[in-house]
Amino acid sequence: MSEEQQHSHPPSPRATTLRVAVLMMPGQVPLDLVGPLQVLQCADRLSIDVQVRYLGPQAAMQWLGPLTLSGIDPLPEQLPTQDLLLIPGQYRNSLEPLTQQECVAWLKSNVHYANTLMTVCSGTLLLADAGLLEGRRCTTHHTLIEQLQAKAPQAKVQRDCIFTEDGRYLTSAGISTGIDTMLYWLTRACGHSLALAVAREMVLYLRRSGQEPQLGAWLEGRNHVDERLHRVQDAICAAPSQIWRLETLAAQAAMSERHFRRQFKSLTGMLVGDYIMGLRLQRAKALMTETTWTLARIAEASGFGDERQLRRSWARQEKAPPSVWRRASSQTRRD
Repeated sequence: MSEEQQHSHPPSPRATTLRVAVLMMPGQVPLDLVGPLQVLQCADRLSIDVQVRYLGPQAAMQWLGPLTLSGIDPLPEQLPTQDLLLIPGQYRNSLEPLTQQECVAWLKSNVHYANTLMTVCSGTLLLADAGLLEGRRCTTHHTLIEQLQAKAPQAKVQRDCIFTEDGRYLTSAGISTGIDTMLYWLTRACGHSLALAVAREMVLYLRRSGQEPQLGAWLEGRNHVDERLHRVQDAICAAPSQIWRLETLAAQAAMSERHFRRQFKSLTGMLVGDYIMGLRLQRAKALMTETTWTLARIAEASGFGDERQLRRSWARQEKAPPSVWRRASSQTRRD
């Protein structure tokens, strides 16, 4: 197995501790740092142990007006193995050439000690300077796309997405998209349930998608504060392929069937059956992307029962048939 393959997988879903290092550099964009860290802080408070290390060429740095960030550890000669190395963006007029060169050299020496590298905004340019993006799909803030392509002429720069994934590299368009990207990584690292709980905690009722097949349907219809319905939705999300009868769901919400049906439509904006179908379709899409299973097997595993029912539900939301969608998705991943 190659060194790249050894480091191309997310942490085990059974892991109780996530090790995260953050590269702290002068001119750092505040939300590029705080947005992703808020996701991790919520996850730490709700369920898991997140250990964050702040590393950089300076022990302290100006950050936001008169505020100063301190307590930054020096860049180690060898980075202890991390589940994630986060590289926030920097304002272009705040770059310090010698500091940039030091960080680029450090990245080149330590890139293989991080299972996943995640950049926000112009952080992607630092990977390009380190020569780590040649042949990879990547993105950055829309105002920096041309700079990124110039720095990494062999990279497959994406202009029309908010984040990309290529092996163990996650790159995002910046600012608020760092939150979307961190939620995506958290889903891969620890599962849907924790990511859903974090999104609710942060009042993010619909996570935007990047270019990879995403899990937006898992957060759709969650922009409400009725804890009874959230419990029901959590149960459905945990097992979308299960047979869910209206009377069972209503009982779980401690409501009459009529009241449950009306309340669900009022607060989520959709019928119960449509909500379940959306989750099952998202599950089917994930299986079509991640496996070589037949459509019949995917239909059964995602809760549709048989291929005919999957095709009927699919036609309600997608223009292209499953076979065409599957080929297009596979081609996008290869490109």
